[in-house]
Amino acid sequence: MAEAGMSKRESSSEINDAAALWALRIDDAALDMDAQADFDAWLEGDIRRAGAFARAQAALVTVKRAKALGTEFEPSSFLREGGTQEAVDIVEPAVDEPPPRSGLTRRRILAGASALAASGAFAFFLPLRPASAQIYETGRGETRLISLEDGSTITMNTASRIEASLDDAHYLVRLIHGEALFEVAAPFVIEAGEIALHARGATFTVCRLDSRPLEVKVCEGDIEVMRDRFQTRRLGANMQATLPLNGDMIESAVTPEALARDLAWREGMLSFEDTPLQEAATTFARYSDWHIQIADPAVGAETVTGRFAANNPEGFARAAALGLNLRVQTMRDGVMLAR
Repeated sequence: MAEAGMSKRESSSEINDAAALWALRIDDAALDMDAQADFDAWLEGDIRRAGAFARAQAALVTVKRAKALGTEFEPSSFLREGGTQEAVDIVEPAVDEPPPRSGLTRRRILAGASALAASGAFAFFLPLRPASAQIYETGRGETRLISLEDGSTITMNTASRIEASLDDAHYLVRLIHGEALFEVAAPFVIEAGEIALHARGATFTVCRLDSRPLEVKVCEGDIEVMRDRFQTRRLGANMQATLPLNGDMIESAVTPEALARDLAWREGMLSFEDTPLQEAATTFARYSDWHIQIADPAVGAETVTGRFAANNPEGFARAAALGLNLRVQTMRDGVMLAR
């Protein structure tokens, strides 16, 4: 028998319901400072909540997209019996025709988001067809999980684009732009510009952005990184490689804690540890059109630490300003932080 005064452990269903409510609230508008503090406290209260919130955000995107499927759409139609994922073709309305009115109310969206969050269905995915290339994209602030026939998965971060195909020997994936986490079961080849990665039984990320050198980080297993026959390296777990466009490959160790921070985006979060403010602002710009501008290099060099919702740059900016004693100047599409 539980001792008197002990709080009842929150059930998974209760966590999913609360996560869906927070997802809806954050989707409506940026949180103010008090609400952001409440949200942060809620996340920290149980280790299960961060994952539930990430699933609720992804599920909310999925359910909102269902407006294109017509007024008879039910969120449960996305799930097979037993709560497993099911591939669903997305039907877009014709450009020259008004979209049909949807019967989705906030109550039905909440119910669908909660149900999908509980099932673990993160987002739409379309299985790859052998011997044919498929294009996969994510919008700004969106993540996407792709399940492949061999048991491998690809999780795409914000504003990313890949092309994937399967031949008799292996999957070939071209990372055209953005960032992705690969959990590879069978032989894989990933191309990113002039770089080719060969992997099997490994988990790793590849980040290709215009603003910085290509980066590869290995969480588990090992991979082979090839630029040309003169630059081939094998990277093991907790190793990373930086590949400047016109320079030698740079290898270094990375801690499991740093890798976990880098992967916080899978949960809809951004995690910083003594990160320069300018770097943090640039990271947020990948996820939102709402910009954080820095008045001068001295302010940009100030460091920040903490976990923040990726879709709430305003909450981060105001928290950083409070912690660093900065002024916040409101602008048309964001804020300016100054001393």
